[in-house]
Amino acid sequence: MRVETVINNPLDFRVLRFESDRRGRRHGRWMRMNKGVQNLWRYVQIGEATNRRYLDALAEATPTSAAVEQLDSLCQPRVQTGRHFSRFSPVSRTDAELFQAVLSGSHLINGLSNRDLQNQLWTTPPSDSDQARRRCRRVCRLIRKLRGHALLAKIPGRRRYRVTLLGRRLMAAAIHYRRRDFPHAWAA
Repeated sequence: MRVETVINNPLDFRVLRFESDRRGRRHGRWMRMNKGVQNLWRYVQIGEATNRRYLDALAEATPTSAAVEQLDSLCQPRVQTGRHFSRFSPVSRTDAELFQAVLSGSHLINGLSNRDLQNQLWTTPPSDSDQARRRCRRVCRLIRKLRGHALLAKIPGRRRYRVTLLGRRLMAAAIHYRRRDFPHAWAA
């Protein structure tokens, strides 16, 4: 198996560019990346990071004994820095759908945002602005809960999140065991 990354649309990524102001001082800004040789170093960084995340995700496709042992931690409420995060039920349909949406391969490169998760969880667009607001707030609470259980981590400086190694391991194990042990519930 050969793993490689092709970047057809570089505008989805950011590159550090330095500009000089009127006084001659140079300031670095993260800007949209365009096609060109000057960005080759950034293409390499993005490609290596994407390939590493993809291989890590493949390694966690079949759950290990460590993941099974850690799966119990999702079923317990968690308190972190004085904040209470409710438990997950890996066997329930709603949590399994959430895990599957978060583990979608489309989030491996840039991470996921609230809107990405909304599009994964609901197939129909919201009927009115109130429903759109309720969906956005619901996904915010789900992201907070996933972060509280250390399944997601925030990407610094962006409104995007990435799945942690622990999150990939535990959510993949939960989906695997739900499909294997409760196939009738998965089909429903």
